Amino acid sequence: MTADNPALQGPDPQGPAARPRPAPRRETARRPAPRRATAPRPAPHRVTVRRALPAALVLALAAAGTACDAMSNEPERYSQACGIVVDGSGSAVDAKTGFDAEAKLTARLDTFLKDRKCRKTSFAPITKVSMASKCQVSPLDLDPDGSKTSDRDHTRKALRTVALSSAIKLLKCAKKQEPGSDVLGGLSRIALTKPSGGDASFDVLVVSDFDQGDPDFRLGRQDLSTEASREKTADGFLKSHGTPELSGADIYPVGYGMKYHTDTSRYEQFNAFWTEVLEGRMKAHVHTDYR
Repeated sequence: MTADNPALQGPDPQGPAARPRPAPRRETARRPAPRRATAPRPAPHRVTVRRALPAALVLALAAAGTACDAMSNEPERYSQACGIVVDGSGSAVDAKTGFDAEAKLTARLDTFLKDRKCRKTSFAPITKVSMASKCQVSPLDLDPDGSKTSDRDHTRKALRTVALSSAIKLLKCAKKQEPGSDVLGGLSRIALTKPSGGDASFDVLVVSDFDQGDPDFRLGRQDLSTEASREKTADGFLKSHGTPELSGADIYPVGYGMKYHTDTSRYEQFNAFWTEVLEGRMKAHVHTDYR
């Protein structure tokens, strides 16, 4: 009984070390499974889109470049404010005794407008009483806004021709008024169109011999022989007629002093008087470019 019960038997004489060990497993390297051959995929549709985009981009850039070229080739815009004053008095006639205002307008106005790059241009007459004269023409914009394809130089040239026609129309109206030459009144009238602001420039072409002759003041009867007499005359003249608001303006006379061109002494007195009035009192700048 005892021999058949394992729990009652003694220890195995051979022990665990005497038991046979199983043979170790031999490890073998696994071969990767062969890849399946696949048919080439068709190119995705976006490849076509990628090819189209550069073409569209090129067209857009070309259009932008053309627009930039057009802008860069466009002439610089004009911005100068200008005034035109025309003398319709008896001395403006085309006889030997006159300074021929219409001929001088025709010869000088286009050049003045082009040189000064005039845009907004206004007009004023010189008559017996210039401020109250009924003669007037509308101001002009000689460089108006237009389409980008318009020929700006051609437009400017055409509008300068219109400006000349307007000035001659004003001159003819002034010639039909009562005889007289209120030069200072003509300057006061054009001063009403001067841009506001201390830095605003204003170029004024004055076609006149500057021989002031109105009901209250005749320059030919004044004593201009000395500096003191000229200052006294200027004081009374500006007190009775007012001082035109043309401080800082650039004045370009045409026909200035032609009545005295054969009398040097009288011209010097005449010129000294107007220099005192225009530059000394009005604080304008007088130029001889078109005289």
